[in-house]
Amino acid sequence: MPNPVSRLFRPGRGGLFWKLFLSLWLAMVLSFVVGVFYLHLAGYRDAMDNLDSVRTGVLLSTAEGLLKRSGTDAAVAAIADWNADPASPPVALLTDDGRRLVGSPAALTGYRRSVQADDGRRFMLVTALDSVWTLKPQPSILIPLVSGGLVALLFSSLLAWYLSRPLRTLSWALHAVSRGDFATRVRHRMGGRRDEIAALGSDFDRMADRLQQLVEGRQRLLHDISHELRSPLTRMQAAIGLLRQNPGKTAAMVERIDREADRLDTMVGELLTLARLEVGSEVISRERVDLIELLAAIVDDAAFEAEACGRGVRLAADGPFVCTVAAEVLCRAFENIIRNAVKFTAEGTVVEVTAATGRGGLRVTVVDYGPGVPEDMRDKIFEPFLRLDATAPATAGFGLGLAIARRAVESHGGTVLATGAPQGGLAIEITLPAVDQLRSRTPCQS
Repeated sequence: MPNPVSRLFRPGRGGLFWKLFLSLWLAMVLSFVVGVFYLHLAGYRDAMDNLDSVRTGVLLSTAEGLLKRSGTDAAVAAIADWNADPASPPVALLTDDGRRLVGSPAALTGYRRSVQADDGRRFMLVTALDSVWTLKPQPSILIPLVSGGLVALLFSSLLAWYLSRPLRTLSWALHAVSRGDFATRVRHRMGGRRDEIAALGSDFDRMADRLQQLVEGRQRLLHDISHELRSPLTRMQAAIGLLRQNPGKTAAMVERIDREADRLDTMVGELLTLARLEVGSEVISRERVDLIELLAAIVDDAAFEAEACGRGVRLAADGPFVCTVAAEVLCRAFENIIRNAVKFTAEGTVVEVTAATGRGGLRVTVVDYGPGVPEDMRDKIFEPFLRLDATAPATAGFGLGLAIARRAVESHGGTVLATGAPQGGLAIEITLPAVDQLRSRTPCQS
């Protein structure tokens, strides 16, 4: 299995990584450039706001250099020229003992700087300003830019890798699913992260799990359909063969072929109903009916048929339940569940059908007195072509009745649940909401 992270830096791949990396890195570097430029600009503006302080500081630095290199006369001449400008703050030069060499008395009340000349004598430079701007060595602008760029490089790389890695994993998983590998899961590959990308990985796993269930279910269904269709076709072929060998059995063989053809027709009809429900109930016409009245008619028919084999069916309902539904498929659902209960209930017992209405909707419970169903098989009895009694005769059914019933109820937003009955039989509970879930959401009246 290829490692999606190992392909991250391959040429032509990892586009999201490089987009994230370059955009973040450039943004951070630009922020450093702007910050450094602003700091230097702010320092320049501060200097311009104190122009006299800057000019005086330059003069004092010049005079200090002249005292050290050229002597007292050069420094005195420079200060005298400065003081000749009436717009310039006055500057004075004093000896170590306080004697003024140049400058007015007005300059003696401000900033002072002690200077040692080249001949070892000490002098005092004085100005009327409280402070002067002093020349200082400025750090290179490259230092913050280089350090900021390196930090941005590291941070951008980590962030881009952190964001693009799970997306690369999802891309690999999608390609795996597109190749038919529905067992692919990605959530465990994302570590302990708890962000939106991890939630997307969980959603992908749920999608893959559902696809795997659907594909496996469809494969089982196709296998079961082929098996169920083969049996009546085999019997029809056998009857045709016997008819050719012994024309005297024409009537019996034709009857047999006719019976198997009816079975095929019934099976195909149920498969078509199941397929329509799998596609969606929108393709089935709806009408407004009283489900309690519909249920009562089904119970009457089932009771009439059950009486012939020593069984009974009884309905207990507490009121009408009018709703816009696909009456055809719901009728088939109720009928299949009730007939299935009649078939398995013990002789001499009565199948109890209870219908309760309320704000939560309609709840129908069908309880039989048969052998029941093991707990681990109660949910599987709603799968197509599942028959618990492997010794049942070929005419016992196709195992589609309960599957059709569940699809029909679920297409109306309801649920079907099988549980064990207190007396040992099977209880099937059907719930339908009080609001039409799939069409106009017209409230049902109970």
